Amino acid sequence: MLAVEDDPASRMLLAALLEPLPDFTLCAEAEDGFEGLQALERERPDALLLDLVMPGLDGLGFLQALRDRRLYRPAAVVVISHIGGERLIQHVLSLGADYYFVKPVYFPALVELLRALCGRSLEEIARELLLEMGGSGLGVEAACSAAAELARDRSGTLYLKQAYAPFIQRARTDYRCVEKNIRSLTGKLHASGSPIYQAIMGGIPGARPKNEEFLRRLARAALERWEEYRQGR
Repeated sequence: MLAVEDDPASRMLLAALLEPLPDFTLCAEAEDGFEGLQALERERPDALLLDLVMPGLDGLGFLQALRDRRLYRPAAVVVISHIGGERLIQHVLSLGADYYFVKPVYFPALVELLRALCGRSLEEIARELLLEMGGSGLGVEAACSAAAELARDRSGTLYLKQAYAPFIQRARTDYRCVEKNIRSLTGKLHASGSPIYQAIMGGIPGARPKNEEFLRRLARAALERWEEYRQGR
């Protein structure tokens, strides 16, 4: 990801917020549009965060240059600015921006937007792996959600209950139900013993793995596949 923003404090905050997320890396920063265009061609990032009001070449000039010069275009171009107004926002979008946030920005919403714009999310990749293993039933959605949460936890200290929490809230269910459905899913996957299940588990375990062991291995596999997709962009 490339951040084109003249405020050092804003760039520092963005870097700090992105640092714990394994599926995002701030590859470069630029203080104005001229630096941003150079960094864009040099780094070729998947996503671009762009301020509008900057010295030198401002955000509008940057977008115009990006369109007129037919330069490399990231999958996601997101403008973040203190300035609002429907006419300005429509103009910015007409210049090729994918989305417009008015500061202050709710960071989780920004992250989810970038994941949606940049391609497959970790949750989608975990689901992809589960389906390839022959997974079906209620446990699939719960498992891919939990695996994605575990994959994003660089510290490796996230408890299983915490990994379940987003799905529990979204599906309006409870911990016991999620645990039961994932247990049923892993039992079926273990019994079928598909090649991809064996690859993730390092062979076929002597007994059905516990939910946490399976989900952490699924999380690692999802991260590895995500990296393969990213490098193949």
